[in-house]
Amino acid sequence: MFRSEGCELVKGSMLAFTVEAMLDLAGERSGKFRMIACEVASHDAYGTPRDLFVAFFGVIADCLRELLGAEWTEEIETAWTTLLADIEQMISREMTE
Repeated sequence: MFRSEGCELVKGSMLAFTVEAMLDLAGERSGKFRMIACEVASHDAYGTPRDLFVAFFGVIADCLRELLGAEWTEEIETAWTTLLADIEQMISREMTE
């Protein structure tokens, strides 16, 4: 859905917001990470399945893993595994509230 909806500027903006939210969630958690939960809730109106959000973040990790190749370390893998688990937990929590 992300690739097929909206113009290039909109898609670029959505990806930039996503990366900022992920960096904040993995780092200082100053508040930008809350955009993930907000977008999950707002996309309910579009009929976007919540598990698609989890998959979306996994695709970002997969793309980065591919781009980095041999530079993708075990430390990076562990950090991404933790981040993806945090995102999945956040999305799951939103589903039950």
